[in-house]
Amino acid sequence: MEVTKELDKKLKNIDEIQNLMVNIYGKYDLNLSMLWMTEELGEVVAAIRKGLPEHEVTEELGDLIVWIFNIGNILNIKIEDAMRISMEKEVNRQLKKYGKIKYDQTN
Repeated sequence: MEVTKELDKKLKNIDEIQNLMVNIYGKYDLNLSMLWMTEELGEVVAAIRKGLPEHEVTEELGDLIVWIFNIGNILNIKIEDAMRISMEKEVNRQLKKYGKIKYDQTN
């Protein structure tokens, strides 16, 4: 399937990014990191609801992603693996329900 081949190619960079992030951020306390991640999620939601400019929403979304990666590093979980599992689950769900990838634009 074209979508899963594309997924495998794209996800390889995620592992490299995660490895770089541990060098920048280190490994924080898990409980504090979960608290900060939750706070960042709230800031993303608030920015969207307030209709803030795209660059501000982008910044908040970036902060949230950083904390997700940090939690992955603390728990020794590869974000690449987590994304692959979730995305493959969605691909399989769509194949079962629609017989194809509903939004596939690779064809």
